[in-house]
Amino acid sequence: MLYSVEEIDKEHDLYEATVAMRCVDLYPVGRVTRSYIQDELEDRCILLVALKNRKVLGCGRLSLQSEIAEISHIVVGEEYRFTGVGTSLMHKFLQRSKEMGAKKIHLESTPEAVPFFKRFGFVIVGKPKKLEILDLPALDMECEL
Repeated sequence: MLYSVEEIDKEHDLYEATVAMRCVDLYPVGRVTRSYIQDELEDRCILLVALKNRKVLGCGRLSLQSEIAEISHIVVGEEYRFTGVGTSLMHKFLQRSKEMGAKKIHLESTPEAVPFFKRFGFVIVGKPKKLEILDLPALDMECEL
């Protein structure tokens, strides 16, 4: 499958498609509002999207706090999972984090996604927690760059 991974901003015509994907596919429990997706980081993050024929296959955000990059809202459309789209997004996240001068990357993962992130060098830090708004278990993970 041929697709590209690109950076977009809130002015891009496909931005709304990323908001919809994050609301539906990322958090299917239905507790997430548009304001949760468009939080205070949305304006100052890098939004990466995997695109094929102008269709959003997956997306996620990258922000930098001091020397720590934060990956959040990463999602791949259900029909594109296990096709390499998530791997391509992660490679781009790692590349951009290094370019931004990050020394470490942090993310929150569901227990099911831990093996995926471990493939990129992420390790679990801290104790399991619960994402309150989502009522889902989560783990903090970090990767040294």
